[in-house]
Amino acid sequence: MQINRPSELKRLRIALIIGAVLIVVFMTADLMLLPSTMYELYIFDRLLLQLPIVFAVVVASYWRKFIQHRAYVFAGLLAALTYSNYWLIFVCWQEHSFIFPYEGTILYAFFCVFALGIPFKLAASVNVINILGFLGLMWITPVYGDRVPISAAFVAGSLFICVYARYRLDRSVHLLKETNERLLKLSKFDPLSDLLNRRALREQSEKLVALSQRHKVSMAVMMLDLDDFKKYNDSFGHQQGDEAIKIQARIMKQVFKRETDILGRYGGEEFIVVLSDIEKSQATTQAKALLDKWKETAIEHAQGAKHPLMSCSIGVVFAESVTDVSIDWLIDEADKALYEAKANGKAQFVITQV
Repeated sequence: MQINRPSELKRLRIALIIGAVLIVVFMTADLMLLPSTMYELYIFDRLLLQLPIVFAVVVASYWRKFIQHRAYVFAGLLAALTYSNYWLIFVCWQEHSFIFPYEGTILYAFFCVFALGIPFKLAASVNVINILGFLGLMWITPVYGDRVPISAAFVAGSLFICVYARYRLDRSVHLLKETNERLLKLSKFDPLSDLLNRRALREQSEKLVALSQRHKVSMAVMMLDLDDFKKYNDSFGHQQGDEAIKIQARIMKQVFKRETDILGRYGGEEFIVVLSDIEKSQATTQAKALLDKWKETAIEHAQGAKHPLMSCSIGVVFAESVTDVSIDWLIDEADKALYEAKANGKAQFVITQV
């Protein structure tokens, strides 16, 4: 999925600034609880450690490759904020015998994982590091006394819930993206041939005609029809008929490989190719290639068919200029050429220039 870089960067910067504001807000509340002898230590941690870390990430967001690496930057931010909090808990206890709360560890995790969007695997890794850090802190300095086990369990459980919620969210987004891609494909592509369906073929062709008119380049439209397809279907069954449709689509993809070439199933056993900026000789060569590949396939046709092997007929219209024409008119002309190819004995092509 394409990322709208300016809007995404703006959102992330706003989230980071909100995070910085929250740190300041919590400072106000914390300072009301702390003894005045600890103000200097606390302000050092918040104003000279945590806030500069947040603003360093804001500055880093102006790096041109920030979007690609933002998850790692935010994971580093989470670890840095968490361990600065562990340091504060440690020093408060060692130097002042003050029990500083650990809830910030949980708030940092939820904010960075959900507001900043650290993905599941990275969130799991950094939260494991943070859990181990808290357990190590409790081992070195049992700040919370007889509440150490429940405190450690609460921190570990909260961070686990954070990671699991991220997993569920990422999984839901992934499934939604897959569903949207399938729906988009179904809306544009014929499920049997995997070529453009009639509506999408028309939309893309109209755009190509407009582009060709603007750049004053030539165009060609080919209409292909499987010869005696009904007899083949009646003799070998619809499943084999579907296979013939798929083979026709595969042959078309082998012959037409430019990104601008438009290939579609027009309906039933009829197919259309729309080409731009092409010479008449190229269109002739490609029509021959389509017929040759059907010969190489050598699929036995039904009894009573015009030819013993499965084949197609092709009508081609070539326009040196498309200034005053529409895609409907070009398709009509290609259909007339196809009708002539059928009348001439099938398994051949007729090309006309307009």
